[in-house]
Amino acid sequence: MAADIVVVGSLNVDMVVNVKQRPEWGETVLGHGFFTGNGGKGGNQAYAASKLGASVAMLGCVGEDIFGEQLLKGLNEVGVDTSYIEKIHSVSSGVAVISVNADGENSIIVSPGANDHVTPEYVRKHEQVIQEAKLVMIQLEIPLETVLEVANIAHTHNVPVMLDPAPAQKLPDELYKKVTYLVPNESELGIVADAKISNVETAKTASTKLLNKGVDTVFAKLGGKGVVVLKGTESFFVDPHTVTAVDTTAAGDAFAGALATALVCGKNLREATEFANTVGALTVTKKGAQASMPTLEETREFRR
Repeated sequence: MAADIVVVGSLNVDMVVNVKQRPEWGETVLGHGFFTGNGGKGGNQAYAASKLGASVAMLGCVGEDIFGEQLLKGLNEVGVDTSYIEKIHSVSSGVAVISVNADGENSIIVSPGANDHVTPEYVRKHEQVIQEAKLVMIQLEIPLETVLEVANIAHTHNVPVMLDPAPAQKLPDELYKKVTYLVPNESELGIVADAKISNVETAKTASTKLLNKGVDTVFAKLGGKGVVVLKGTESFFVDPHTVTAVDTTAAGDAFAGALATALVCGKNLREATEFANTVGALTVTKKGAQASMPTLEETREFRR
């Protein structure tokens, strides 16, 4: 049976350590509380959506190693269809080394490994699963030419595309014309729109530039300052939740997965944004990436 949401993206094992400060070049710092968990922006978004009850299929690649098995097991446990994920011989699975400070802020180094094998050719082999989706999700931890190919395939078959432009980079104008939903955070919005973002108004101005390039709707995630949504002449603001941040890892991915889930269920833009905003806020209250993401019941309980 076709999945409502198809995620094409990265699969990484996260190696997380808590630190007081990041080391400078040539410096060693002591950390504590090391743990590993499943991550990758693609895997995170697929996991979040499936955990919230959506029908999800994942397209991606892992290595023939213990990390690959761990990544597949984690997605299978929440019901993601992993049958399209390929194991690449003699290549490691993707790995992310994450340092988290006392405020829950993180810095990340990613070694793509098998994610570099998510090629346009691989995607074209699975055109039918993309064609049958209600929504396709892509990010920028796989080759850009693959992101473009996914957008082209989805556009050809009138399937809405959600792009999380992370890690942020300048993108070709042809891609924007095929993006239905763009979900950048504050720093990513600044990079893709070539603008300085400091408040709601500058976020609106930057988002308008992206609408003029062809994006249908922009969800500007401003962290503790809330979410700004622009679509054509319509715009609105969703207030942030007040929570104690433990680890911000994957909060943006949880937001995207929740947003996709709400949209394919028929929620309007405001309802979908408010739901995603809650899921993102709950995610920062726990350690880890996928392990920190809430269930639908936990999300509903928080919103009561």
